[in-house]
Amino acid sequence: MNELNYFRSYLYVPASKPEIVAKAFNSDADCVVIDLEDAVHVDSKTAAREFVAEFLKTKAPKPFLVRINDPNGAWGMLDLEAIASENLFGVRIPKISSIETIKTAAKVFDAAKSNAQIHLLIESALGVQNAFELATADPRVKAISLGEADLESDLRVTNDEALKYSRNAIVVAARAAGLKQPSQSVFPNTKDIAGLTASTIAGKAAGFFGRSVIHPSQVAVVNEIFTPTAQEVEQALQLLSWYDQMQASGNSVMALPNGDLLDPANIHYARFQVSLNQQLLN
Repeated sequence: MNELNYFRSYLYVPASKPEIVAKAFNSDADCVVIDLEDAVHVDSKTAAREFVAEFLKTKAPKPFLVRINDPNGAWGMLDLEAIASENLFGVRIPKISSIETIKTAAKVFDAAKSNAQIHLLIESALGVQNAFELATADPRVKAISLGEADLESDLRVTNDEALKYSRNAIVVAARAAGLKQPSQSVFPNTKDIAGLTASTIAGKAAGFFGRSVIHPSQVAVVNEIFTPTAQEVEQALQLLSWYDQMQASGNSVMALPNGDLLDPANIHYARFQVSLNQQLLN
């Protein structure tokens, strides 16, 4: 299995519909998110959980996460115990706001001898406020991101502008914690491809990498935006070459042919672009 450190697209599929889960693994999404929460009706929670537990008895063809129900609700802990498996890549824990919940999840995985990652969905004002503490709560935590629909409800806002602070806070918290850039929340209108494109481009510029999607038609757009172009890779390699020359000459700053100055701060993103390109080629 090619387990990318960075996923461009996370395709949500309901665990209550096994035929759709199978199709998702044949899609171009980098990562599948098998959903036990919002996409599953209350009457189907148990059957969906049992399906995932059975699914985990064999290895999947690509990385996947399981989004469990709220661990502080009626089903969340049952979900965790059922999916704790050596074949589980990771779990998305929704509505997270306390370190204790993360520690409890980690103990469940430890007891089952599972190496599953923990990805956190922050969906409340308290969660945003505690983002850095949550991101550093346990070594299993490998990613944090926003659940914007629930966050909007908790904040009692209806304007997308109101989410800017929370988005910035999550980006800062993730990087301060040494985690990869957070992925974007879903774009809810599956027919508005132009809107998805504009929103994803803006999110990438704001420090996000990758995006959750709720329909296969959204995967190609998201993958393309988060894939380095040949020109971007070439420019990054050139920057790294100039940086090596600068280091060899003993200089801390170098003037580039176009007049810009190159210093160590400029090369971090270039390294990321090259590394990402190599991962996608493998």
